[in-house]
Amino acid sequence: MVREEPGNERPVYRLFWDRGSANMAPHAVLREIGCRFELIRVDISKGENRAPAYLALNPNARVPTLVHGGRVIYESAAILMYLCEAHPDAGLMPLPGDPDRGAFLQWLFWMTNTLQEDLQHWWHADNYLDGEACRHEMKIVAERRLERMFSQLDSHLAAGGPYMLGNRFSALDVFLVMLCRWTRAMALPATSYANLNRLIGLVTARPAWAAMMLAEGIDWNGPLAS
Repeated sequence: MVREEPGNERPVYRLFWDRGSANMAPHAVLREIGCRFELIRVDISKGENRAPAYLALNPNARVPTLVHGGRVIYESAAILMYLCEAHPDAGLMPLPGDPDRGAFLQWLFWMTNTLQEDLQHWWHADNYLDGEACRHEMKIVAERRLERMFSQLDSHLAAGGPYMLGNRFSALDVFLVMLCRWTRAMALPATSYANLNRLIGLVTARPAWAAMMLAEGIDWNGPLAS
């Protein structure tokens, strides 16, 4: 557990997380906002995500989970939106009435419903199929589909980048770069695409992203040595 709070003040948020998981984007956004928060690690390798106390918060046995007062929110994209709307002054999400809001919502939902799903197929084929041959085939198909999706994203950035909303940095870019990191072991990782690689460089150079990685004990390629 890592406390992120000045003095004896209570943290505004509590984020339950594990190394390099879908908590990366909400964690980085908390640091972009600059509010007080507490990190509580849920070590999935030790089965802590299935402990009764954690399942009472998130019955899906996944991270992240955000606790804010009496509210409990899970699903990374939902937490992202919750934080951005709770802190509009941070400017990390177009609010209702903003011309960019539709594009923000479109891309965020596409990333979590489509792109992230194929990443799950690649990393966790054992959750879907029995038998090594079937799992291997699922990974091949997932990687083929992901190449098309990342090409689509790269073309979008080429036409209107450097960020997903043009010249406007947003939480959408943080979420996408988190997903890009999950391709690092693939034959054609996201860094292979010029415009995506430029976006990755812009986001990973931000102090909030760097602080998130350090706190989680990871770099782009995996966990740091203990």
